[in-house]
Parts: sequence; C-alpha cells; structure tokens
Amino acid sequence: MMLSEPIIGPIRSEKFRTRGKKIGRIETLSDAVFAFSVSLLVASLEVPQTFSELYPVMKGALPFFATVAFLFMLWYKQYSFFRKYGINDFKTILLNLIYLAVVLFYLYPMKFLFSLLLSWFTGISFFPRAMDKLVITDQQFPRLVILYSVGYFAIWILLYLMHSRALRLARELQLDKYEVLYTKKERRGTLLNAMIGIIGALIAWMDIPWLSGLCYLVMIPSVGVFNEVLFKRQVRKQVTT
Repeated sequence: MMLSEPIIGPIRSEKFRTRGKKIGRIETLSDAVFAFSVSLLVASLEVPQTFSELYPVMKGALPFFATVAFLFMLWYKQYSFFRKYGINDFKTILLNLIYLAVVLFYLYPMKFLFSLLLSWFTGISFFPRAMDKLVITDQQFPRLVILYSVGYFAIWILLYLMHSRALRLARELQLDKYEVLYTKKERRGTLLNAMIGIIGALIAWMDIPWLSGLCYLVMIPSVGVFNEVLFKRQVRKQVTT
C-alpha cells in the first residue's frame, strides 16, 4: 500500500486528516472516465440544423442536468474517498475500476429514467425522436425500475467495500478515534443506500413501481439524516468519555 505525498489541502472536515494529497494515476483515469460519461451524454444530443430542431434539444436540458448532477455526486464520493485515505493498493484499485465500469453502464438507464419521470412531472416530452411511438409500456416500467435499482445497489455496495477496506487498514493509515467513527458513518451510509436499491428492486419486482419511486424519495433523505444524527451522537459520546 502507498500513501500519497501532500500537495492538496484537506476537504470538508478539518478534523479528518487528508492522506491522499497527490493525484495518482488511478484518479486520473477515474476523472477521464467521468469526463467521458458526460461526453456521452452530450454526444446523445444531436446538433440542431434548424431552429425548429433546436427547441427539442433545449427541452432535453432538464434530464441532462439531472443526470450530470447525479454523476457529479458519484464522482465526488469517489474523489472524497481517495483524498481522505490515499489508498492505492490492488484491492482498492480493483474495486474502483469495477465502480467506474458500473457508472458507465448505468449512464443511459439513469438518463432514460430521469427523462421519463420529468416528462410525467412537467408534461413535457423529452423523447422527440420517439414521435408517436409509445416510449414505455406499463409492463416495461417495473423492469426499468429494477434495472435502475440494481445499478444503484451496485454503486453503493462498491463504495461500502471501499470504506470497509479503509477500516481494515485503520492501523496502517493511523486513523484516530474521530476518523474511525467518520469512516464507519460513511460505510454505514453506503450500506443503507445499497439496501434502498434492493428494496426498490423488490417492490418493482412485485409490480408496484410507484411505491418503489416513493421509497427512493422518502428513504434517501431519511437515511442521510439518520446517519448524520447517529454520527454526531457518537462523536459527542466519545468526547464526554
């Protein structure tokens, strides 16, 4: 295992010492993959030849930005991990490569689902090339939710395994008590999010896709709040003992 040399300052929390302070080749590759993902989204937007063709492209901005925002969140999670821990051993690199592969595979199903949901919420069609064709049937929608949920699960379980790896190397990384609690909080959050993907897939498999969508809307923010409150309570308990 190698720890990077410092050239970049700490992120988010001053209590957590930044160990990965030099951008390595694996992160350079990761940045290239995320940049390529955004390029694929841009390439899917055809260059308009007339003003009438420009309007449908502009309408596609909403699902485009929603997908890019989600991609940025996935990139930041990975960036934050390598900044905090600076781990460059084989197992972590392998997990990261699988993570990148899943993100690439996940890209178009994610944009398709976002486009579909935004079409329902806004009444705007984001599928101009479909014309009069039916975009998706009632029987196909649960399969789309299952596909999205499986990808969602895979992404978070890989982040869970990466944080588990950091905890196993706590002694080598010289993590203090606060940093161990923080890492456990991050690992717990990734596991809870992975479970949301499983629950969403099971509900969709039971042919109740609307409930699956409600599950994501309610559980994701609830999990984030619960995890943060639990972490702060553990930190306060650590300070008083």
